[in-house]
Amino acid sequence: MTLRETLDAQTEAWNSRALLRRLYREWFEEIGRRLATVPGDTVELGSGTGRLKEQVPFVVTTDVEPTPWADHVVDAERLPYADGSLANLVLIDVFHHLADPAGFLDEARRALAPGGRVVILDPYCSPVSTLAYRAFHPERTDLSAPAFAPEAEIAADPLASNQARATLVFFRHRTELRRGWPDLRIVERRRLSLVAYPLSGGFFGRRLAPGAAYRPLAAAERVLAPLAPLLAFRCLVVLERA
Repeated sequence: MTLRETLDAQTEAWNSRALLRRLYREWFEEIGRRLATVPGDTVELGSGTGRLKEQVPFVVTTDVEPTPWADHVVDAERLPYADGSLANLVLIDVFHHLADPAGFLDEARRALAPGGRVVILDPYCSPVSTLAYRAFHPERTDLSAPAFAPEAEIAADPLASNQARATLVFFRHRTELRRGWPDLRIVERRRLSLVAYPLSGGFFGRRLAPGAAYRPLAAAERVLAPLAPLLAFRCLVVLERA
């Protein structure tokens, strides 16, 4: 499947899955509240169908190929921006598609202004979600992969990925992250979506709950919050340029 075909399928899922829309709009609001207000553009990498722009209208949308939703074509590991020129880099469901996470972190450190931020929403591999991802999700989930090393398999295909990437870099190997990029300070690491996201079916899985279930599921999420390390399917990570 090509990138355009994937995005068209995501558009169809977005329009037909009310619970999924509600969850992402909630996450978009959370992202908007965490953006830095220093001078510079806010750039979303791998914008897909550009839904963040509905909540954050000033965001500059980009993708690795020309699409109807992208303002510019941008490679996350070779950012075409001057040193210290950006306020924010936003990656929604993109970090696990990066072939060279270390190369991206180097570029983020270079392109962000002091006080600028990287805001990442990505899959999280808890014990429960890891089993579910491996059983029901077509993307690779490999917690044994190196956290920061380039992966040729992902470099060869913009849709290839390792869903464990954010878990490896920001949770399991955070000491290495701090040692290698001390000027990208971890501001926040938050585990999200213990039940609501898997019941929504995501973009391509089986829907197990309707949009009307959002409120009771949100209440269940609050009750189950202490079990996030065991159950979470998503994570929100914020880094700030020193």
